[in-house]
Amino acid sequence: MPIQATSTRRYPVPVIQFYGEGAGSVLLRRYLIWGLVMSICNMLFTSIFRTSLVVLYYRDAEVGGILFGPQETGNSSLRHHTTKGVIPILPQSLAPSRAAHNPSKSSNNSSALTAPLTANLITVVISPFGSPISANDIYMTIISALSEAAVPPSTDPIQEPFTSQFGTFPCYLVTRPVMPPRRTPPIYEWRHLIQALPQAMEFMIGRGVFRESSMEIKVDGVTVGLATFFAQESLRGLRVK
Repeated sequence: MPIQATSTRRYPVPVIQFYGEGAGSVLLRRYLIWGLVMSICNMLFTSIFRTSLVVLYYRDAEVGGILFGPQETGNSSLRHHTTKGVIPILPQSLAPSRAAHNPSKSSNNSSALTAPLTANLITVVISPFGSPISANDIYMTIISALSEAAVPPSTDPIQEPFTSQFGTFPCYLVTRPVMPPRRTPPIYEWRHLIQALPQAMEFMIGRGVFRESSMEIKVDGVTVGLATFFAQESLRGLRVK
């Protein structure tokens, strides 16, 4: 797959570049998400933030790579960068609640990065309401939710409440479809959650507001799902699946 690069207007540095291994190959979206999740976790836990090329392996086979750098680079420098790290993609360790879903069986339904995740317009209405939550706790919860949401096929519907928490970080994300569940399109799907979470992060960073918040997730103007960030203290005494 041709090397692709991405950054944001708000945060032009670093530039994140990625590629699929092999001539004409594609990097499946789930591999990129898992690679980003594990790379970011490694940076946070080791406090090492520098230009790096992360080589991604799934079941001992190289599937692609991700470069974190200050600027976009060419084909040759990306694949032969001086600082390399090897990350085996082990989604089960990141997403224990969905480990029963076999990624190899659903890979044919995975979206390649050459295609848009969805042509629909995804909008999120965010309403902060409760206790403060640290930015890191929210970041890690979003990272955890993205890694889990990347396991099933992106067009599978979310049919029941889904909860995500990363390790001992005291923040939970709880999401569910609207009630009563919609019977006709648009229906709340995993790809909608994947697109909504970065919007929530950008909202909180832009406003400098990190606290319990509710989210209304809309597809082409129709509300399909609801999600809430909870501080752990707010859920004491409640059973969280």
